[in-house]
Amino acid sequence: MTKLSLIAFEAERLLGYMPEAKRLALQQSLSDLCELHWHEMRGHEPTTPLAHVLWSTTPPLADLYADLFLTGDKRLDEELQGHRPAWGLALLAIAEIDRGDAQGARLAHEPMMLLASESAGAHYAAQMAALLHGRLEIPHLHKHAQRLPLWRALALITASTGRCDLKAVIEVIRLLADPATSDPVLKEMRNALDELGIRFLGIDEGRVSHTQHGHEHKPVTLHQIGDTLFELRQKLLG
Repeated sequence: MTKLSLIAFEAERLLGYMPEAKRLALQQSLSDLCELHWHEMRGHEPTTPLAHVLWSTTPPLADLYADLFLTGDKRLDEELQGHRPAWGLALLAIAEIDRGDAQGARLAHEPMMLLASESAGAHYAAQMAALLHGRLEIPHLHKHAQRLPLWRALALITASTGRCDLKAVIEVIRLLADPATSDPVLKEMRNALDELGIRFLGIDEGRVSHTQHGHEHKPVTLHQIGDTLFELRQKLLG
């Protein structure tokens, strides 16, 4: 995984010299626009548990930025002030580092580099928007493919929810681990996970407990889950 120090260096180099007060104001304004875009696109508040947790969990700001970029939103043009799209992602990367969100910073860094190329940036933005809007076709993973059961489980969650970000996936795992919480989609997901041999038990102190083929498995950290999701994102958006 790319070190935060390198992300900060590359983002600051792209931004050039800027007084801190101005940079902070631009970061806040751009972050606010991305969050506003989520409120506009997510629709009315749903009532079922799974749909509600996805509705209430804001995707990474960089993902929302990609959707704004793809749709040619004029408000984004105003925020960029004539700069190239990668400049805005550099602002978001620094903002996420300032907030202590390492995952968010890395998710802003990858497209920041891609958007330096017009064709690569357009492809990435189109794929990211398709994922956010539930239109991205998740590649079918053959049952004999060399992937660990937990990797397959996370891929299944992404395929079922259209979300591949740590915050959303963790909230989905919390629901899956609680047998008292149910709706038709959750039931289908639990059945599909059972076929993979995975059953989530809960999340405690930053570790996800689960069984694998009926036996309790060593808990995995949220950092490990995040790394797996990052790998999965690259496969989906590549």
